[in-house]
Amino acid sequence: MKRITFNLLFGTFVLLGLSLLSFSKGEDQKIKGWILAGSNPESYTIGVEKNADRNGNVAYLKSTKSKIKGFGTIMQSFRPTDYLGKKVKLTGYIKTTDVKDWTGMWMRVDGEKRGEVLSFDNMGDRPIKGTTSWTKYEIILEVPKTATNISYGVLMSGTGIALIDDFKFEIVNSNNGSTGNTIMNLTEPTNTSFEESN
Repeated sequence: MKRITFNLLFGTFVLLGLSLLSFSKGEDQKIKGWILAGSNPESYTIGVEKNADRNGNVAYLKSTKSKIKGFGTIMQSFRPTDYLGKKVKLTGYIKTTDVKDWTGMWMRVDGEKRGEVLSFDNMGDRPIKGTTSWTKYEIILEVPKTATNISYGVLMSGTGIALIDDFKFEIVNSNNGSTGNTIMNLTEPTNTSFEESN
C-alpha cells in the first residue's frame, strides 16, 4: 500500500508539472545538464563516479538520511523537436544497492498548456527494489506533434543508492506497445453512454 500511495503522489507531482517540484540549489547542480529535484531533494545527493563494470563514468542518486518521506530524482528536460509525432523509446542502465522502497526510470511528455501532460511513465507498475545488478530498462511513449517538452530521469522513494548510465532515445515503429499512460486531453464530454468503440 505504501508504494501505491507514493506512486500516486509522484504521479501527482509529475502530472502537475515541474512547478510543484523542489530543486536542489547546492553542489548537486554541478553535473552538466542534470539537476536534483523531487518532493524532498535535500535528502538525496547526485554526482558522478568511475565504474569498472561500465568502463567509465556513471551517475548516482543516493539518499543522505536514514528515514525519508517523499522522493528525489536526477533529471533533465529538453525540447522534443526531433521526436514530434513519433513513438519514442528511452533506455537506460540502472544498478541499485539497498533500495528500501523503490526506484525507477521515468519520462514525461508535456503539452503546450501549463501543467498539460501528454504521456507519462515512472515504472511504478514495475519498480526496482533492494540490491540489483546492472540492468537495462526501457520506457516507450508517444510524443504528439503538440508536445513542447520531454523530461526524464531516475527517481528514488525512500533510502538507497541507484547508479545510472547510458540513457538513449530512439524512434520506434508505431506498432510498438507503449509503457505508462497516454493522457487524453478531451475538449468535451465524450462517449458518455459508452456505446462508441475505438
